Amino acid sequence: MIETRNLIKSFQNGDVITQVLKGIDFKIEQGEFLSIMGRSGAGKSTLLYQLSLLDDPTSGEVIIDGVHTQTLSADEKMLFRLKMFGFVFQDYALMPELTAVENVSLPLLMQGHSKTHAYKEATAALERAGLGPRTGNLPSQLSGGEQQRVSIVRAVAHNPKILFADEPTANLDNESSARIMGIFAELHKEGQTLIMVTHEEQYAKMAERIIRLDDGKIVSSEEN
Repeated sequence: MIETRNLIKSFQNGDVITQVLKGIDFKIEQGEFLSIMGRSGAGKSTLLYQLSLLDDPTSGEVIIDGVHTQTLSADEKMLFRLKMFGFVFQDYALMPELTAVENVSLPLLMQGHSKTHAYKEATAALERAGLGPRTGNLPSQLSGGEQQRVSIVRAVAHNPKILFADEPTANLDNESSARIMGIFAELHKEGQTLIMVTHEEQYAKMAERIIRLDDGKIVSSEEN
């Protein structure tokens, strides 16, 4: 599903160039649940941003579902992300002025579905996630765990081929974190390809494989 070839990412600040990713080569299979771990500054989130086309590598290749993404224009990348990917972030990234059902409807509306269809699908998805009574609530009226569940429902509402999660349990208590990881486990069981950055070993071990980064390089790949 994803392959990287000599992936390098550098950032420049004045005359100073810092190489964050130093030649990443690896593959992610369709339906795989992968965790990316490493100390702060190891390059975890930077790698996730390259894989999910939210940022462009300095050099190297990211090949997704057979597409050499470096050949895509900015608009083509945007459409590719919209069609292929779902995103879950640690800060939930919900639109504060929209209700839960409106937030979940967004990717469906952006793909051209009617408002009636989008709201029907969003409501059903929220009910499956145990959020039926919260469909009309604004994010400010939801707990952190509920907001993250809404975020996950929004991320998978359009049946993306790949779900990216960046520290999805970082701001949650143990109970909410366990519930979020339970949702990920169910999605994986249903065949969802899932790539998660986390610093929490107990949750990383719920994935099929853990890739560990250090100083911008992969130092190990462990099967769970």
